[in-house]
Amino acid sequence: MKLNKKEIKEHLKLICAFFLIILIYILFTGCPIKLLTGISCAGCGMSRAYFSLLHLNFREAFYFHPLFPCPIIFVLVYILTKFGFPEKAAKVIYCIMAVLFIAVYIYRMADSSDSIVTFEPQNSLIFKGIKFIISVIGQQ
Repeated sequence: MKLNKKEIKEHLKLICAFFLIILIYILFTGCPIKLLTGISCAGCGMSRAYFSLLHLNFREAFYFHPLFPCPIIFVLVYILTKFGFPEKAAKVIYCIMAVLFIAVYIYRMADSSDSIVTFEPQNSLIFKGIKFIISVIGQQ
């Protein structure tokens, strides 16, 4: 299988995006979306789920994020489409995973006992920045 320049650029963009996300995660030691907004993202708990999986603790991995296998499935389907897996089937699988992520996210946000997914905009950088700006303007 030989890749043309356009496909190579697409793959490089995906790889760069992946490493950028990892870099942001390392620098901020947590979810960058939650850091900025104070609201957990749909993937919150995924890293902890994978760390639990590495320790063969499947129950804990499922607790941290019940859809932890989905990114692996996504990557496998993406790779398989390059080797002839039907793109229509891949799109159906992607849509199913997206719907599952949205449904699980809404459920976890609504569940007050879920300590992984939280809604705390008052702890966000945006909120704190606005509060700081207002305090500076108020002092003038």
